[in-house]
Amino acid sequence: MAVLIPRSEWMMIASFGVLKAGCGYEPLDPSYPRERLQFMTQDAGVRMIIGDEVLVAEMELGIDNVLFTKDIASLDEPAAAVGVEVRPEDLFIMLYTSGSTGVPKGCMIEHRNVLAFAMSHSQICDITSASRVAAYASYGFDASLMDIYGTIVGGGTLHIIAEEIRLDFVALNDYFLTNRITTSFMTTQVGFQFATACESPYLKTLMVGGEKLAPIEPPKGFKLFNAYGPTECCVYTNVYHVAEYEDNIPIGKALPNIKLYVVDPNGKRLPA
Repeated sequence: MAVLIPRSEWMMIASFGVLKAGCGYEPLDPSYPRERLQFMTQDAGVRMIIGDEVLVAEMELGIDNVLFTKDIASLDEPAAAVGVEVRPEDLFIMLYTSGSTGVPKGCMIEHRNVLAFAMSHSQICDITSASRVAAYASYGFDASLMDIYGTIVGGGTLHIIAEEIRLDFVALNDYFLTNRITTSFMTTQVGFQFATACESPYLKTLMVGGEKLAPIEPPKGFKLFNAYGPTECCVYTNVYHVAEYEDNIPIGKALPNIKLYVVDPNGKRLPA
């Protein structure tokens, strides 16, 4: 089942609705080109879509079975417990790579993958019931899993950053101040700039990832983490606390339940 929505509370509501029905979901970012979204839904064999009426019309995905978000609140009967048994190996989410090496490929992430990752992420970032987490990542990007499910596992409050302020550092800093944001993930270049300019006394943890992190003086008021991992391995597999200035910042050690191997070009493990 695909979900096509703007940045809003539906990022959580629609996702949970699909999961509670025992289905996996494919998040569609409306900022992607129409052709990419059409390829993704066709390649995944999507049979139903939950979406914003305007966006669904614009993207012309050719899916007849549609539930518009505007109609959900007016459904005749309240939802009852579905009673579907969900197994650890069942599909949780279908994500697509950027396609930088060719055609985008789908990654089938299972429930056990997301649970293991979300628990690790919430522990690394010390997410608790007192945490206020900024959901910065694109809904169609794997990092949205750490925003949404890392927060839920830790019991925190999720603040979904509006599209119009995501690249406005002044407005973003004001939002962090006003809402007392404690935890956030940002793509590396944006996070680098934010880490050097952020003036919020409430921020405790900032994580960056997506590309190589340039040398940076560690922030004094909060912890900075450098994360690495491909979409295929469920968001990130390595993490490193940037506690001092380094000319070449490492990608760190493996998360719990993750094993890393150094291999040669043929995929054979190398000696120590």
